[in-house]
Amino acid sequence: MTKIKASINARSHNKENPQYLHRGWINKWLTPSELADWVKQGKAWAGTHFNSGQRAEANADGSNAIVFDFDGELQLDAFWQSPTAQAWCALTYTSASSTEQVNRFRAVFPLEGVPLATSIEHKSVYKFIADKLVAELGIEIKDDCGEKPERLWYGNDKSAVVINDSAFVPSAVVAGVEMIKEPEFDYGDSGDVTDKDIQRCIWLLYNFLPASEDGEYNTVYVPVTAACAAMGEAMIEAWIDWVARGHHGDNPSNMSPTRKWRGLGQRSGPASLYAMAKRMDTQWRKQLPQHLWFGGQNNQEIFEAFIASSIKCAPGYLFRSS
Repeated sequence: MTKIKASINARSHNKENPQYLHRGWINKWLTPSELADWVKQGKAWAGTHFNSGQRAEANADGSNAIVFDFDGELQLDAFWQSPTAQAWCALTYTSASSTEQVNRFRAVFPLEGVPLATSIEHKSVYKFIADKLVAELGIEIKDDCGEKPERLWYGNDKSAVVINDSAFVPSAVVAGVEMIKEPEFDYGDSGDVTDKDIQRCIWLLYNFLPASEDGEYNTVYVPVTAACAAMGEAMIEAWIDWVARGHHGDNPSNMSPTRKWRGLGQRSGPASLYAMAKRMDTQWRKQLPQHLWFGGQNNQEIFEAFIASSIKCAPGYLFRSS
């Protein structure tokens, strides 16, 4: 029987108090039955070991199990009709939101042999098994969150559990999986971006754009990160400071350009940040320090100053009393 390299956390019950689950993780090797017992206590787990007891991508230390999150794509009974599930899946358990009409469940596939060392290896094996399940079951997997070994999985004390103790993915199968090419780190090519564009964007991060809050990972954190990656290394210091001031600064990996800027160098840079600033305040350009004014804005300010000074200095006979 293959034991699962897992980390467990007792500080939350049935999704309660998720804010306490950043730390306090304990590394274990669990049989499928032991993992099922833990889940049925409503306790959280992850399919990896964490260095220093802190759940973070940078702290994940290898994995030997692939977990799938099925969110209503099919019924649990239909899943177990798959030859791949019967041979390789050691455990399924339903989540708290599962109903008789719409089954929501997790499926755990232990891997025989030496644990996978990197997140890219984990993702590659995940994709391999996913392709087999999709072909056999005729479904589309809605959520690929299991691609990440550090993914948090909540327990459910009312879970329906199916255990298939002797199942695992053979080491020969794992060894034959074609590895996904790891994306190359790319700060991006600044292209038509000027030095003044970069200076304006640095000013925006330090002085104008609020740091991302909880729930704004995709809508704020990612677009700002992509914009900075497109402009290059000159943005690193301001970007790190911006991230650190927000919710996503609690996770050290979120402040690592080598992790978070990969593959983002082709995105629009200054235009993205300018658009975000405009959504906050259509007159944001007027708040820029004078040396960062846009050409049109600069001319407009000079014109407005000229008009103001002309009015103040005009002779009194030019004005009519009402």
